[in-house]
Amino acid sequence: MLIVDNKILYTAVLTLFGTIGVWEMIRAVKCDKHKALCWFCVAFSATVPTLLNLSSEFRFKRDIIIFAYLVFVIILLLILLFNHKTIRLENVAMCGAAALVIPASLSCIIYVRYLPWYAEGGFLPGVFMIVYLLFCAWFGDSGAYFVGTFMGKHKLCPEISPKKTVEGLIGGIITVGIVVAIQCLVYNLLLPSEMKMSYLVLIPVGMLASVAGVLGDLTASVIKRQYDVKDFGNLMPGHGGVLDRFDSVLFVSPFMFVVFSFISPIMQ
Repeated sequence: MLIVDNKILYTAVLTLFGTIGVWEMIRAVKCDKHKALCWFCVAFSATVPTLLNLSSEFRFKRDIIIFAYLVFVIILLLILLFNHKTIRLENVAMCGAAALVIPASLSCIIYVRYLPWYAEGGFLPGVFMIVYLLFCAWFGDSGAYFVGTFMGKHKLCPEISPKKTVEGLIGGIITVGIVVAIQCLVYNLLLPSEMKMSYLVLIPVGMLASVAGVLGDLTASVIKRQYDVKDFGNLMPGHGGVLDRFDSVLFVSPFMFVVFSFISPIMQ
């Protein structure tokens, strides 16, 4: 996917992950028995990445998105109206939120890739940002796990996730700082002199992003604990489903998009 640097391909892959994630969430919160609500939300979620990313080619992009979202909400209310004896408002709200938030959050990966001040730099700077985003989410998790396992003594949120520790949190942040420094070093050796990545910007932002990833992980843990599920899915045996692997990414990607919408000099 990274080698074939194509916006349509990115959108297609994230659409697939997003719809699977929405289905996993709907099933986890025990709403999959409401077939009309379930499949309508899954189907709409498949349109969200396209609405947010590919509709930029149209002149009236904002109007298209607003219209689509209004129709979505109206149909949700009609489903509640005609099935009020079997569907509760919280079911509709949860499924509707999942259909909007999960694919929209994943779509921020594409937004980060194509922010104008480095998208114009070509293939390498844009791909750097996708790898950077995923590294901040996943190495933060891995670093926190290993440090917490061997050095963890103080519980971070025992009622939500008993295995998470303060030491693990700090270890994850430091791990991300080291990994980002190595990534910047490797890219700076490969890129031409006018496209060097900035250590002073990318390392601290990456470390903050790892904290956002922890919030995503904890949010997923709250949902699983409240609905008494071990994993969101079994797409990857031993690793759970899409949401189990991307729970931290769901928070890191919009965080990155917001930050780099205002901080442009990622290159020295």
